[in-house]
Amino acid sequence: MLQQGEMFDKIYLEITNVCNLACPFCPPRRRPAGFLSAEDFGLYLRALEGFGRQLYFHVKGEPLLHPELGGFVAAAGARGFAVNLTSNGTLLAERAGILLGAKNLRKLSVSLHSAPGSPGLEAYWRGLSSFLDQHRERPAFPLSLRLWSRSSGLLPPETEGLWELLRGRYPSLGAWDSAAELPASIELDRRVFLNSAERFVWPDPALPQEGAEGFCRGLGNQIAVLVDGTVLPCCLDGEGLLALGNLRERPLAEILASPRARAIREGFARRLLVEPLCRTCGYRRSVSSWAGPGSGPSAGRGSRR
Repeated sequence: MLQQGEMFDKIYLEITNVCNLACPFCPPRRRPAGFLSAEDFGLYLRALEGFGRQLYFHVKGEPLLHPELGGFVAAAGARGFAVNLTSNGTLLAERAGILLGAKNLRKLSVSLHSAPGSPGLEAYWRGLSSFLDQHRERPAFPLSLRLWSRSSGLLPPETEGLWELLRGRYPSLGAWDSAAELPASIELDRRVFLNSAERFVWPDPALPQEGAEGFCRGLGNQIAVLVDGTVLPCCLDGEGLLALGNLRERPLAEILASPRARAIREGFARRLLVEPLCRTCGYRRSVSSWAGPGSGPSAGRGSRR
């Protein structure tokens, strides 16, 4: 059993499950909409102390929507946590002051493949460009621009348009005629990286199961906590189907020692997927990690975005 003091590499803490986009690759939320209160955020931080130092403010939803984002980042830093954010990129210009002024923001990832879900490419690019300009002046943290580009036919017209805009901003991308030809990681600017990977399929009980043999880092190097306090093995379980317990009701050490948590962890150790949901997860079939410094999507996440 994992005891307090043994570290998870990543703890995904969902501060909201609300998003301002409806991207085609992201399953619609079925859980009640919620924004984490300052009181519950403090409770969760105290419960997570000693189990890891890297917080990722995301499972579902757009974390930059949260009105208390700046306070949450600062409060996490006061307790020794570094914060990682994954955003769809629509609110970067609006939240630039908070992001660029945060002392404990370890990394910001921007899911460029969210652009097709935004109201318009021109507005999306304008906000992104503005933030890139400000980050160039104060590159306090690595900025990962993520793009699902390695599988032919996956780039919709809007994303193709974004690719051309990127090539116009960064001449080094002129070495590639197509986004599908990109290597896993390219440094575009100081502490700005373009990271590419294949699109993956979210686990879903409605999908066919693909065998019980497999491995995941869930409960090994990561856990996730939903906005309502539900603890999960990994950040790809966006609906909380693998609920292990709730931080509002039980200490994390007790939750991690539950029969379900032990069975999942022991199964992975034997390369066995004991949960049917894990047998539908497309992430383990497509990409093993995002490239770039400190990168790694939800399950490895990608953020799922």
